[in-house]
Amino acid sequence: MINSILNQGEKKSMSKKLLSAILCIFMMATVLVGCGSKPEENGSAAPAPEAEGVAVVTAEEVAAALKDGSAIVVDARSSDAYAGWATGGNTMGGHISGATDFSANWLSATFDDQNNLNGMTRAEHLQKYLEDKNIKAGTSVIVYDENGTDAAAVAEYFASQGISDLKTFNLGDWKEDLVSYANYQLYIPPTAVNDLIQGKEVAEIGPVKDLKILEISWGTAEQSGYLSGHVPGALHVNSDDFDDENNVYMLETDETLFNLAESLGITTESTVICTGNPIFSTRMAVILEYLGVNNVYVMSGGTTGWTDAGFELETEEIIPESVADFGITTPQNPDLIDTVAEVQEKRSDANFVLVDNRTEEEYRGETSGYSYFDMAGRIEGAVYGFAGVGNSSSMLYYENLDSTMRN
Repeated sequence: MINSILNQGEKKSMSKKLLSAILCIFMMATVLVGCGSKPEENGSAAPAPEAEGVAVVTAEEVAAALKDGSAIVVDARSSDAYAGWATGGNTMGGHISGATDFSANWLSATFDDQNNLNGMTRAEHLQKYLEDKNIKAGTSVIVYDENGTDAAAVAEYFASQGISDLKTFNLGDWKEDLVSYANYQLYIPPTAVNDLIQGKEVAEIGPVKDLKILEISWGTAEQSGYLSGHVPGALHVNSDDFDDENNVYMLETDETLFNLAESLGITTESTVICTGNPIFSTRMAVILEYLGVNNVYVMSGGTTGWTDAGFELETEEIIPESVADFGITTPQNPDLIDTVAEVQEKRSDANFVLVDNRTEEEYRGETSGYSYFDMAGRIEGAVYGFAGVGNSSSMLYYENLDSTMRN
C-alpha cells in the first residue's frame, strides 16, 4: 500500500503539495488477508448452473484443484463481493483463498468501445484479463458464483474463447473461511451507498452521524456533467477547488483545503462518500483523510456502476450548507502526503521506493501527458508504477473495465 504521495510544489511552510494519479489506489484493498468470515449455512442458495456440457463440482473437488494446481478457480461474482463485500445479490463477502476473479459484470457493464481512457474495446479488455490470469485454451477452469447465473455467463464466455475444460461450483456449498482484502470497506459498492442514502445501517460502515456524498469532477456544475446526472444528494466539487489551476495543478494550501471542506459542510465527524471521476474522487478522499475526516469512502464503479445497479440519477443541483468549524485546524494525517523536501530526504533510505504512477510513455519521457505541461521525463530513481496506457488519465492496471478495483 502506498503511504506517501509525492509533493512537487513547496512553499516555505512546506504545505504546497501535489497529488498525482497514484491516488487512484487510495487506501484500497491491495493486500490479501485471511480475515474473511466463514459462510453461514444457507439452504436457500441458488444451485450452480447446469449449463450444457459443464459439470458441477463439489467443495472437495474445488479444494483439491487448488491444492494440486490442476485447475484455475474463478470467482464470477462482482469485484466488490470478491474483495469482501456482502451486498446486493451476494451475501457471502470475500472469496475462496487462491481463487482469481472474472466478474460476469464485465460482460455486460455499460462501456463505450470507442471512447474510453484506455483506448481499448471491451473485447480487448477481456482478452487482457484472460492473459493476466493465465486462462487459455487447454486450461482447466472451475467457475463459481452465488446466484446460479454469473458462473454460467462467464463459463459461456470462456467456452467462446476456446476453453473447453470447464466446471462450475455453488459458493453456498463452501464451508471454509473466505478471505477478504484489508480495508476493502474503503471502496464501497453502489448498493451499500444506496442503503446509506435510505438511512439504513451498513454493517461494514457502522453508525453514520453526518452523511455527505460528493461528486468530484473537473469544471463547474454546468461544465462537468453534474447536472446531467449524479448520485442523489451529491454535492458537486470542482477539482480546481483543490488543485491549483494557476500552479501546474499542484495541491492547494492547507488553509484552502480546510475552507473547501467547511464550505461543503464537512467536519471531522462526517461520513463522506466520494463519487464521480475515479481519479478525482480518490484524490478528494485522500485529501479529506489527510485533513482529519475519520470516515471517508470511494464509491466503486462510478456513475455507470450506480445506474447499472438499477438506481436513478438526480439532475437537481444540491447547494451545500457550510459549517464554521471543521473541528481541527492542522492536518491530522500529514504522512499521507509528502513534500519535495521529505521525498528528497527519504531517497537516501534503502527501504524507500518512489513510484511513478503515470503511463509508460510519460515514464519514458516521450510525452508530458498534458498540453499545459511541457516537462517530460521522470524523477531519477523512480520505478514504473504501471498506471495505464496512452491517455494520461488511464488507470488500466488498477481498474477493471467497469471502474471497479482490480484484484
